[in-house]
Amino acid sequence: MNKVYIHNPALSVFGKHKGSQLDLSFATAKQSVHEFQSHKIQFIIYASFSPDSYNKEYHLSAKLPNRLGLRDLYSVRMETASSSGAAAFQLGVNLILSGRFDHGLVVATELMSELSREESNLLLGSVLSDSQRLLGMSMAQGGAMITRKYLDDYGYKEDDLYAIAKKLHDNGLKNPKAHIKKNLTWEDYSNQPKIASPLGLYDISPLSDGSAALILSKDPSSVVVKGMGSGTAPFLSSAESSFLANRIAFEKAYKEAGVSPMDIDFAELHDAFTPFELVGAEDAGFFKRGEALFQVKAGLTHPKGKIPINSSGGLKSRGHPVGASGLAQIVELCRFFEEWPEKRLAVAQSIGGLATNNFVSILERE
Repeated sequence: MNKVYIHNPALSVFGKHKGSQLDLSFATAKQSVHEFQSHKIQFIIYASFSPDSYNKEYHLSAKLPNRLGLRDLYSVRMETASSSGAAAFQLGVNLILSGRFDHGLVVATELMSELSREESNLLLGSVLSDSQRLLGMSMAQGGAMITRKYLDDYGYKEDDLYAIAKKLHDNGLKNPKAHIKKNLTWEDYSNQPKIASPLGLYDISPLSDGSAALILSKDPSSVVVKGMGSGTAPFLSSAESSFLANRIAFEKAYKEAGVSPMDIDFAELHDAFTPFELVGAEDAGFFKRGEALFQVKAGLTHPKGKIPINSSGGLKSRGHPVGASGLAQIVELCRFFEEWPEKRLAVAQSIGGLATNNFVSILERE
């Protein structure tokens, strides 16, 4: 199989940005295009969940190349809710594997701070099914149902969730690009306001502005795309502690890469709600059902543990600019390849909506 390599991964600081979404996208994309011969770039895949609703910005797949001074491109926008960045990445890889293109730019951005929290939550809830919305479900309530199911299935208590929240906040403190930088104490956690019980403020990712970009190319670099998988699944009609779309995507990615879960050295998993990291780790095959939270407590998923997970701080602490998070995970994996020269294989898993359109990408150091 032909190989696709990653060049010049770039990430903005996550948090609140001044200016337009186009401004933020341009600033990040320019970092990736810098030092790569711009005349080589043949396509742009631009990922964003809803710039028209958040910022009244339209046609960014044309405005961005124009701002970059790039012409005669195949340029499209990708939207798969919160997995948009991962979907854009995989589309870019497939375009090169098809043989039609040799080099392309992938950019993923969301500017969420223009709307109030209430307005943003309503917009995010639009990704749920009509029947879920008729019942008055929000994304946080959906996450809470799944969390409660996980706790009940495996005999954990709400207080046990402090371990995963603490780990993610500690990791965010070490990430210069992270939105949330907080030394989370037990006192903080035990007194947090509940958003959708059992989930509280420190269990849920923030609404962030942020952007990620990278070049995909047939030209060799130190990081190659080893395998990919994606999966869709029916909208949840009841709480589950495992996601079908996760399992499908992981199985496909492992098969394409020719590896097993035990071969993976580190991972970035979707954790818009902190227990989703636990579900993702078990769906990935890293741990048996119900064991992930125990392993977090034991330190196995910490940066110096056996299988570091979300060493960036994850969506919880790095931040969750919805359409950008999936590509940001890929950029973070590339960063950790530089920091951990002994590690060879890494995986990123991104959830679209309430686990209805998910993507898994495996990277390898060359």
